[in-house]
Amino acid sequence: MIANFFNQTKPINFVVLSIMMVFVFMVSSIVVYSGNFSLIFLIKKGLLLFLTVLMIFIYNFIIRKNALTENNSYALLFYILLIGFFPYIFEDSKLLIANFILLFSFRRIYSLRTSIHVREKIFDSAFWIGIASMFYFWSILFIILIYSAIWLFNKGEKRNIFIPVIGFVTPIFLTYVFYLAENNVLEFSNLWNINYDFNLSPYSLLKLLLPLVFLILLSLIAVYPTIKKSLIAKIDFKSTWTLLMIHILLALFIVAIFPAKIGSELIFLFFPLCILFANFIQITKRYWLKEMIIYLFIITFFSVYFL
Repeated sequence: MIANFFNQTKPINFVVLSIMMVFVFMVSSIVVYSGNFSLIFLIKKGLLLFLTVLMIFIYNFIIRKNALTENNSYALLFYILLIGFFPYIFEDSKLLIANFILLFSFRRIYSLRTSIHVREKIFDSAFWIGIASMFYFWSILFIILIYSAIWLFNKGEKRNIFIPVIGFVTPIFLTYVFYLAENNVLEFSNLWNINYDFNLSPYSLLKLLLPLVFLILLSLIAVYPTIKKSLIAKIDFKSTWTLLMIHILLALFIVAIFPAKIGSELIFLFFPLCILFANFIQITKRYWLKEMIIYLFIITFFSVYFL
């Protein structure tokens, strides 16, 4: 029943998904909140909620525009539930904003499979990564994704190789000029907190371990049949799927080096993982398996809040 409902992209789906996002946001905010209510607090939470709902529509646009899934809402459903798995995502506003900005970069990167406005797409994607890196430094690693796309989609002209560097540096230079004009260069240097920590022991906490084990198992189950499908697909789909695998690996590395592991850092994995899961659901012929996966997502979501 649930699988059938989300096996389409009708307006009612987006209404339901938006309501789900609001519900997830409210539950997560209540669970992790420790402080006093104030007008500033409510305004901040309202802006974060708006940003999160907007992310759903941008994510859907990227998927539809680049044919990353078929005509369904599975990826959006999984995206919302994954956010609910890790409630501290809403406590790290800088990380949430960085991820939001990166969506604009991913939109341009995945669209490089077409030959329209290639240089503009390369510049734009690097430009957005430059902005995102000022909210979270290690967003810079997604520059590798741009070069991967250039290579995979055969856009490796000499001038194209240097465009990502120019695009990345441009917003950083403009920000520096602004702070210099304000005579506040020290504030600019504070934007660059190059911290990292490979310690994975925080993930041993049951609230993080349970959803992580579920995601790892589902990823291992999903990756083989989806890769097998990509190998017999058209060359542009095959290249896109290779890019998605690179995306997952980059996101895993960013998660691994995140200094304070509380679950919020896993948001970098949601974009590629949800596309992987949605494609797995699409090629699964057993209806009961589709239903079971979705129900396991829902059960895992609620379990996190009772541990």
